[in-house]
Amino acid sequence: MMHRPANLPLRFSTVRTMALTTLFASAVLVGCGEEPVVVAPVVKAAPVKAPEPEPVKVATIKELMAKYDIDQRVDLPENRAPETEVERVAVLKFFDAFARGNADALKPMLSSPDQFLLDGLVTSGGFAKSTGAAIEIIDVHCARQDGNTCVMAVFHIGEGLEPQLWSYNATGSAPEFDSVATPPNILSKLSGDNQIASWYEVLKLELAKADEPDEQPEMPKEDFTKTDEASASSDGGGSAPSAAPAGSPGKRMPGAPIKAPKPPGFGTK
Repeated sequence: MMHRPANLPLRFSTVRTMALTTLFASAVLVGCGEEPVVVAPVVKAAPVKAPEPEPVKVATIKELMAKYDIDQRVDLPENRAPETEVERVAVLKFFDAFARGNADALKPMLSSPDQFLLDGLVTSGGFAKSTGAAIEIIDVHCARQDGNTCVMAVFHIGEGLEPQLWSYNATGSAPEFDSVATPPNILSKLSGDNQIASWYEVLKLELAKADEPDEQPEMPKEDFTKTDEASASSDGGGSAPSAAPAGSPGKRMPGAPIKAPKPPGFGTK
């Protein structure tokens, strides 16, 4: 490291420093005049993308059936099963209760109106006759419809098929299933790959028909004015006829009592 001589005036050192600074600045200016200085663009670092969370692995239907000891007659294909594991377990346990004829396990999973109907079926013996050993297989199909999670099941009982449609909610502390109305001969009216959507369409048509006003049949009208005038002239314009003209509805003797109409659908005894 060089040291300024002791006998060198401070002013000379300062002037020399200023001269060097001016010379350096001049060199830069001359260089700029002779050739443009290319300034490299500032490259910004690419933002670090957060890693996407790995999809949650959902247990297969086969794994869940083994884990929860679901009756093998409950047939829920993987491609028609719910998306979440919670919903899958709820649906499997629900129809397992039917397959085993276990009303005690089934009741807590039903809505209040359906619990009331179940109690009636248990009391009458209908539940025991149509569940348990009577069931050969239960075909199950899950889908979302009109914002609801739904499950359709077809019970194979002997030679017959018994369809059911339920909407359910498995997001709470306990799943709840609510039955959907079953129109007559619903299986013959379903079409397409999504039978749950087709079921709802049939139901809408049935409800629309029920809301239509009943047809009012038109009664045939006949003018009896000329007949009444002829009868009056033959009697000399006197008293009313002793009997109503044949085929004239509503005619009766003056002062005769009016009979009460009979209820529709009841014959004469």
